[in-house]
Amino acid sequence: MKIKGLEKELAPIMVGTSSVLFTDETTPWIPTNLTREEQFAVVDELWDMGLRCFDCSAGYGENTLGAYLDSRKRTNEAVILTKGCHPNPYRKRVTSFDLLSDFYDSLAKLKRDHIDIYMLHRDDPDVPVSEIIPTLDRLKREGKIGIYGASNWSVARMQEANRFAAENGMAPFQAISPHYSLAHQIADPWGGGVSITGPEHAADREWIIKEDMPVFAYSSMSCGFISGAFRSDDRAGAERFLTPPGKKGYFADENFERLRRAEELAEKYDVTVAQIAMAWLFNQEMKVIPLQGGENARMYRQTLKAAEMKLSREEVDWLDLRGE
Repeated sequence: MKIKGLEKELAPIMVGTSSVLFTDETTPWIPTNLTREEQFAVVDELWDMGLRCFDCSAGYGENTLGAYLDSRKRTNEAVILTKGCHPNPYRKRVTSFDLLSDFYDSLAKLKRDHIDIYMLHRDDPDVPVSEIIPTLDRLKREGKIGIYGASNWSVARMQEANRFAAENGMAPFQAISPHYSLAHQIADPWGGGVSITGPEHAADREWIIKEDMPVFAYSSMSCGFISGAFRSDDRAGAERFLTPPGKKGYFADENFERLRRAEELAEKYDVTVAQIAMAWLFNQEMKVIPLQGGENARMYRQTLKAAEMKLSREEVDWLDLRGE
């Protein structure tokens, strides 16, 4: 996929590094039994499949990804999306100081002199965009950033930032990374997140289409709700499988109906429920690039097959309970 402002083409999915393939001593909340050699062997498989785009952040993935790319002499061949300005228990950290600190730490960990796609991981609406955009624009003009964007910023706030950029001759946000999936988010599972699912965000999606802005969608399986891990008629199984954030974010009658329809279409096309959920993303008017974590190459192969599926407009709308 070709993205405005970026020279390299992107694969249909980005390999998410918040997973067992990239965990290390800095990410104890993602336990793994894989050795570093076993992790790298799986990433080699992904690379050979053409998956050379990686999503990481100042808080996860960068150490292992940087070590992998360096060990394979591929440091500048990959497309890297990374993020900064995530809050800590003491501060929201959406400042020019924190941005630069996180950015240069990311360069060091990734063993690079530039970042292809740089994102602000969270927002602080109390901080004027005039304090943030000039710093990002300077890094871009210096050749240290290809394009920049925001994760978990509202579309209204991104529009405000882009108006400021236009008025001051600066580069605008050119990418967005919200939650987006077939299952609608009924509540923020973790806090601080932004979703563009549901009819209430229709205008946001129209703006994204008009701006030709890529959507790097996180949590596209909705904490596993839409993965096929349980059947739509098995509420007890869903209760057992879903984590507290999954229940908070997606446990709703409307999503069980979306799951039922995905099951029906999966049977029709002889694919998995997860593949239908991903195909739904790939068949949107927006340019959607899912950020996918996984523990083996098979999971990514299934998603690449989903990227080749063509759903009709009627099927896309039917899955999402639209037009009824």
